[in-house]
Amino acid sequence: MAAIPDIAGIRFRAYRGLDDIPGMAAVADAANRAAGSAETRSVETMLAQYRNLTNCDPDRDIVVVEVDGTTVAYQRAWWTDRSEGGRGFEAISFIEPAYAERGVEDVLLAMGERRQLALASEMADELAGRPAFLARFARVAEKTEIARLERAGYRPARRYAEMVRPDFEAIPELAVPDGLELRRIDPADPEVIRRVWDVGVEVFRHHYGEGEATEADWRRFQESPETQPALWCVAFDRASHEIAGHILNYLGQPEVDGSIVGWTEAIAVRAPYRRRGLASAMLAESLRIVRDAGADRAALGVDQQNPNHALTLYQRLGFRITVEDLEFHRDIDPAAVS
Repeated sequence: MAAIPDIAGIRFRAYRGLDDIPGMAAVADAANRAAGSAETRSVETMLAQYRNLTNCDPDRDIVVVEVDGTTVAYQRAWWTDRSEGGRGFEAISFIEPAYAERGVEDVLLAMGERRQLALASEMADELAGRPAFLARFARVAEKTEIARLERAGYRPARRYAEMVRPDFEAIPELAVPDGLELRRIDPADPEVIRRVWDVGVEVFRHHYGEGEATEADWRRFQESPETQPALWCVAFDRASHEIAGHILNYLGQPEVDGSIVGWTEAIAVRAPYRRRGLASAMLAESLRIVRDAGADRAALGVDQQNPNHALTLYQRLGFRITVEDLEFHRDIDPAAVS
C-alpha cells in the first residue's frame, strides 16, 4: 500500500450506504468542473445508480475519503464481461480539486488494485483461458495521473471525448430517410418506453466496452432523473411501425451560472437503418428539442474510435471537443490469480 498522505484529519473508509451519496456527488461535480466538463452528478441521478449497481459489492468495492468528516474523494470498482471478449476489473475515482496530487491518488490506486486482483483470484476458474485486465480512466489533460498509471504498468486502450455545441444557431434542416419518421412518444406509456430501452440494448450490445444489460440497468434507467421521455427523439419505420433508432435527450442540472445543458445522448440506429442519414436527422431534430425545452447549449459523449465515424458526424452538426478522456488497461497475469 502507498503511504497515507500527511493531511490532518484524513481517513479512508468503507462506503456507508446511500447516506454517502450527497458528499460523493459534490466531489464528482467539483472534479468535473475543474476539468472543464459539462457533466453534472445530481444526488438523484447517483441514488438511482447506486441503488442498482451491477457486478459491484458496495461494502467491498467502494472507498470514501474524508477529511474531518467531509467527503473529499471516492472510488468505485466493479467488473464487466465486455463485448470485445475479456473481463475488465474497472475502477473510477473522483477527488475534490483542493486535495488533488497530495497523495490520495496513490492510495486509491493501490487499494483499487488490491481489491480488483483479489476479486480476479476469486474468479480464477471463470477466467481460465480468457483475457482479463485492470481498467482505469484519466483525463487527457491530467498528465500527472497518466504518468502515474503508466509507471504502474497501464497502457492507453481507448480515447473518448465530451463534445459541446455552444449555441443553437444554424441548426440544419435534414431530411428524414424515406420510409421513416421522427416522433415524440407518450412519456406516460410504459410499453413504448421499454421498447425504446430494448432498442438501445440491441444497438449498444456490441459497442466497445459494453457488457450485457441487466434488470438492474433497466431499474436504474427508470429511476434516473436523466430519463426524460418527453424530450426523446424516436425514429419509426412507417411500414412496420418498428423503432429504427433514437436519441434520449435530457436537460442537465442548472450550472453554477444558471445555464442548462441539453444532453443529446444514447444516439442509436438499428443495423437495417444505418448509412442513410438517420442519425444526422435525429441529432438535428434533437438540437431543436433541447433548445425549445430551455437548454442554452448541447453536449454529448463520444468514443473517438467508434467505427461508425460518430465523431465526424457530430462535428458536422456543430459539436466541438471540450474534454478528452483515456481508458487505460493493465493485463492480469493468469498465474497471479490461479
